[in-house]
Amino acid sequence: MSDWNPRDPEASTTRFDLTEWSVDERADVVSKLAAENIQHGWDGDELLVPQSEEEVVEDILDELEDMFDNDVESETAEFDLDDWSDEERAKLCNMLDNLDIGYRLEDGVLIAPIGAEQVIESCIDSIEDDLDGDDA
Repeated sequence: MSDWNPRDPEASTTRFDLTEWSVDERADVVSKLAAENIQHGWDGDELLVPQSEEEVVEDILDELEDMFDNDVESETAEFDLDDWSDEERAKLCNMLDNLDIGYRLEDGVLIAPIGAEQVIESCIDSIEDDLDGDDA
C-alpha cells in the first residue's frame, strides 16, 4: 500500500467527487482517513484513494454524510436576517467571531449551533437597539 501515489496515472485509484462538500466537511474526511491510516490525495474537488480502499472509504463517507445531515437538521438554529443590510450582517458576524461562535450565512439566514441561541439573540437585540437609537 505504501507505494500508491495519487499523482501516478498508472496507480489503481478510486475518485470520489466531493464538490458539494464544505471545507469543514472535507477536513472531517481527511481527519477520518488519517485516523484509519488510509492514503489519499486531492485533484480539485475529487478525493483520490487507492482502489483497494474503495469500500472502506465509501463507508466512511456515508457515515460522515449521515452525521452532517443529522447535524444540519437537529443541531442548528436559524435566524432570519433577510431584512438586514450588509453592514448589519457584518456587525453581527464580527460579534460572533469575537465570541468564537461558529455560524454560516445562507441566503439571508444565519445558521448557528444549538446552544448559542441566547447569545446570538442578545447580539441581534444589541444591533437592533443601536438601530432604534439611530432612528430616534
